[in-house]
Amino acid sequence: MADRILTDPAHRRRGLGSVLMTALGDAAAKRGAATGVLVATRDGLALYRALGWTLWEAITPAYLPENE
Repeated sequence: MADRILTDPAHRRRGLGSVLMTALGDAAAKRGAATGVLVATRDGLALYRALGWTLWEAITPAYLPENE
C-alpha cells in the first residue's frame, strides 16, 4: 500500500509521477492485485486519468481534531 505520494514542485511535469505510479501498479499486480482504489488531488487527477484510472466518485475529506 502506498500513501501520500507526491512530486516536489521543482520536479513536476517531467514524467516522474508516471514512472512511479506505473512501477507501483506493476508491483501490486505481481502480488495479485486486480483492482485498486486511488484518491487523487485535483493536480493528480489528470495524471491518473492519463495512466488509465477512471473516476468513479468524488471524495470529500474530513478532519476531526483529536481533543474535541
